[in-house]
Amino acid sequence: MTDDVTSGSSEVNVSSSVNATTAETSTASLTGNVSPTVIIKTVSILLIMTVFNMGGNGFTLITIRLTPRLWTKTNIIQASMLLADIITGFHMLWYTPLIIAVFLFNNPCSYNVAFTATMPFLKFSGYVSIYHLILISVERYIAIVYPLHYENKFTDRTLKWAIFAAWATGILVATGDDVVVMVDRCRSPQM
Repeated sequence: MTDDVTSGSSEVNVSSSVNATTAETSTASLTGNVSPTVIIKTVSILLIMTVFNMGGNGFTLITIRLTPRLWTKTNIIQASMLLADIITGFHMLWYTPLIIAVFLFNNPCSYNVAFTATMPFLKFSGYVSIYHLILISVERYIAIVYPLHYENKFTDRTLKWAIFAAWATGILVATGDDVVVMVDRCRSPQM
C-alpha cells in the first residue's frame, strides 16, 4: 500500500524565513506601506466629515437652545451629547494636519510621546458620546415602563447627576486607558 498523497516533494525552503536582525525599521514599514495619496485622501475625508459634524450638530444644538418647547429631559441629554460631538469636530481640525505633518514629512516613531499625550483628548469626547447614548436609552426606558412615575423617578437633579456621570466617566476612561497602556511600536526587534 503506497501513500500517494505524501509521495510529492516535501522540501521546505528555509532560506525564505525572516531574519530578525535584518528587519526593516523604516517609516514605510511603520505606516504599513501606505502611500501618501492614501493619507491625503483619508485626511480629506476626515475634514469633510468634520465640517458636516460641526455644521449638523451645531445647528441642532442652536435649535434646541432657541426653542423653549424643545427643552425636555431627553433633548437636554441630547444637547450634552451634541456638545461632545462638536468637541470631536474641533479636535479633528487640529489632528488631521498633524496626521499629514507626521506621516508624510516625518518619522512617526519620533512622535510616540506626543501621540500618547494627545490620545486621551481625542478619545474622551467619543466615550462621552457613547455614555450619553446609554443615558438616553435608560431615560427612555424609564419613560416607557413607568409613565406615571417618570417625573418622580427621573428628576432634574437625577438628570444633572446622570449627565455629570457621563462626562466624568468618559474623561476618566479615556485618560486612564492611555496612562496604563503605553506601547512603543517603534522599538526594534530584540534577539
